Amino acid sequence: MVTELGPVSQAILDYVNWRAGDISLFRVINYAAGETGARHTESWYFRRLAALALEGHIMAVVHRDGDKLAFRFRRLPEAE
Repeated sequence: MVTELGPVSQAILDYVNWRAGDISLFRVINYAAGETGARHTESWYFRRLAALALEGHIMAVVHRDGDKLAFRFRRLPEAE
């Protein structure tokens, strides 16, 4: 079952699709909070980014070094 995105998730998706290259969580938060007025923690916004990636709306890459993790989010490649 696929449901509609909420206003914050939609704002995040709009920002990711507008930007080229990797996405900075700080800039995502500034944009989405400015667009929607929503004020939440960094981890709250990160979960929305991760959900968009898991649902196939955006691309995510995880780099692991032992217990250290780094995530890279970016828009999906353009269809040819």
